[in-house]
Amino acid sequence: MPLFYKSVQSAVKSKDGTKKWHPKLVKVGKAVSTQKLSHLIAEKSSLTPGDVYNVIYNLMSVVQDQLMESHSVKLEGLGTFTVIATSRGNGADTADEVNLSQINNLRVRFTPVYSRTYGEGVIKPMFHGVTFERWGNKWSKKPTSR
Repeated sequence: MPLFYKSVQSAVKSKDGTKKWHPKLVKVGKAVSTQKLSHLIAEKSSLTPGDVYNVIYNLMSVVQDQLMESHSVKLEGLGTFTVIATSRGNGADTADEVNLSQINNLRVRFTPVYSRTYGEGVIKPMFHGVTFERWGNKWSKKPTSR
């Protein structure tokens, strides 16, 4: 199945004074739930959906614990999860003045697995073989060819 995209006009004018159009990916349907993932994985393994759900639930708990202990978590073939802190507008003049009150947000950053090869640059296996299809017009609820 392809990734769908639609045309979206920028709200900001470009250097030449025009508002440019760009592709934006379209999400289809609702987010896939943990329960649904459990069933999909169970179909590809000898585990029951309940067993898979239990593993996913415990994986989430252990990943959270490891992130809260200042570790990054790398899942081979998928990517790395890391906690990052932001302190927008709260900079200090010296290193000694830096303190916890400057942190105004914590986020989890996900970096997909990638490799570098000579001549090809960065390759992200997760997106190997991806295809794209235009999603109708900007008001459409359906792809153009379906």
